[in-house]
Amino acid sequence: MNNNKSLMPIYHGNEIIPIITFIVNVAWGNEYLIKLLELLKKRDINLTFFLEGRWVEQNPELALMIKDSNHEIGNHSYSHKDMKTLSVDEIQMEITKTNEIINELLGVKPKYFTPPYGYFDSRILEIATRLEMVTVLWSLDTIDWKIDNPNEIIDIIVPNIKNGSIILMHPTESSLKALPYMIEKALDMNYKIVTINEMLMF
Repeated sequence: MNNNKSLMPIYHGNEIIPIITFIVNVAWGNEYLIKLLELLKKRDINLTFFLEGRWVEQNPELALMIKDSNHEIGNHSYSHKDMKTLSVDEIQMEITKTNEIINELLGVKPKYFTPPYGYFDSRILEIATRLEMVTVLWSLDTIDWKIDNPNEIIDIIVPNIKNGSIILMHPTESSLKALPYMIEKALDMNYKIVTINEMLMF
């Protein structure tokens, strides 16, 4: 095993095959989540939702709704701290506690981890690897937590979609409004929209 390779985060999928994914990081945005799930169901699209452990504890019914809609569940830490500022024990707790909460409530053992803010160091990657998890980042960012205009999101994402794109979004009003057009354009360009697990099979 090439340890250096195994400790690198994933930023994109296979660049030869026309598949892309949107990853949804969930630590807030409850008011838009149900509409997002309805939109994805209508389009028959399954994505990977990275859930914050604390959010799952506080919103078990919404977490179950995501799982029951056949979306893949990933780990987005317990309390959304900058994990580079934490001790090794705290990093491990942030990941393992979230896995335990997700496993207990949803019956799922997350295989994928994405660190809050995309901040990581070698300790975080090593701990995730030791826990048999793959660290996932992204190649395109909607920046939907600070962009209110869905057209701005579309302009950032659509011209830059390519094979293997991993597009980060959150349950926000702007992404919810931009997503139908982004999906439409991606499908028009013959991209298949898949989960992280499906993407990494190629």
